[in-house]
Amino acid sequence: MEAGGIGDIIMSTPVLRALRERFSSSNITLLTVPRTAQALNIKHYADRVLYFNQEAFSKGPSKAIYKQMVSNLKLLWTLRKEGFDMMIDLEAIETWKSSLLRYMFYICVGAKNRVGRNSDGKGFFLDVKVHDDLFGRVHEVDRKLLIARALGAETNNPKQEFYISPEDRAFINNWLLASGVDGNRTIVAIQPGAFVPTRQWQSKGFVEVGRRLCQKYEAQIIITGGSNDNVVYEIKDELKDVKPILAIGFSLGRFGALLERVQLFVSNDTGPFHIADAINTPFVVIFGPENSYRYGPYDTRASSRIVTGMKVSCSPCLKYECRTHECMESITPDMVWEGVESLMKKTVREKQLSR
Repeated sequence: MEAGGIGDIIMSTPVLRALRERFSSSNITLLTVPRTAQALNIKHYADRVLYFNQEAFSKGPSKAIYKQMVSNLKLLWTLRKEGFDMMIDLEAIETWKSSLLRYMFYICVGAKNRVGRNSDGKGFFLDVKVHDDLFGRVHEVDRKLLIARALGAETNNPKQEFYISPEDRAFINNWLLASGVDGNRTIVAIQPGAFVPTRQWQSKGFVEVGRRLCQKYEAQIIITGGSNDNVVYEIKDELKDVKPILAIGFSLGRFGALLERVQLFVSNDTGPFHIADAINTPFVVIFGPENSYRYGPYDTRASSRIVTGMKVSCSPCLKYECRTHECMESITPDMVWEGVESLMKKTVREKQLSR
C-alpha cells in the first residue's frame, strides 16, 4: 500500500521491485491513489492495482476520520473479501490521527499479517514493525527498503524508476517542434507550483531566476504545472518579454518525457522533482519546511542542488498550510541562482566539449 503523492510512489519503486522478486510466486495487489499510479508500469511490480479515493491517506487538507472511512467503504468491502495473507504499508505514519485511521482500516481489511513503519511509535498495531524516525537523516528510499529487508528481500538495487512510453516521447517531440523550441538553445523547465502550499516558493523569485537564465545563457524557459496552477500564468505574464512556453496539464508520462529533453529543472519540493531524480535530469530543488535528508535527491546527488531556507523553531514540519511561511520566505533568488549557475556552467562545458 502506497497512498501518498507522486514523489512517494516514485521513491517506492525500489521496494516494490524488491518485494516482487521476494514474493515472485505470490499474487500481489498494489493499493494506491489514481493520480500517482500512472507513474508506474504496474505489471513490473504487481498483478493488479486497486485505488483509494484521492483523500484516503494522501497529503492534503485534513478531513474527519469518519468521512475518510465512509468514502472508501466499497474499497474496504472489496479488500476484506480478498482475505489477504499480508498487508504491507510503505508509508510513514506521520500523525496519531493517521495512526488511528490506519488501525481502523487494517481491522476492516482483516489481513492476517500487518507490516509497516513504526514511525515514532505510531505503528504500535503492526505485526512486523520497522523502525522509523520521522525527522532523522535516512532517505525515504532507504526507509522503504528496510521493510523489504525485514521480509527477507534483497535490497541491493535502490535505483528509482519512472515509466515513460514511446508514445509519450513521440508526443513531446512533436510538441517541442510545434512550440518552436530551438534545439540549439539550452532548455530549462521551471515548476513554480506545489501540491502542498507550504512548500511553494515566492513567484517573484522564479521570475528573477528565469530572467537571469535568459540574460546570461539565452535559455528557453518552459514553465510547467497543472491546469489550475494560477502561479504559472502569473510568471508567464511577468516574463512575457523572454517568451516562455507553458507546459501545463500533461500526463505524468508526457511530463517525464519533457524532463528528458531539458538541460535543467528548477522546482519546489513537490512530486515532479522526484521524476527528474529518477530519470537523471539535473535539477535544483527548493526546500522549506520538509526534511531534505529524507526527501531530497537520491539517484542524482552529483547533478542536483538543494536550496534550503533558514531553520526556524518549527522546522522540519508536516503542515499543509502555514501563517508565516518563514522558512520559504527566507530563500532569496541569489541562493537559488547559486545552485542554478553551478549546474549551468557544467552544462555549458559539456556542450563545448561535444562540438
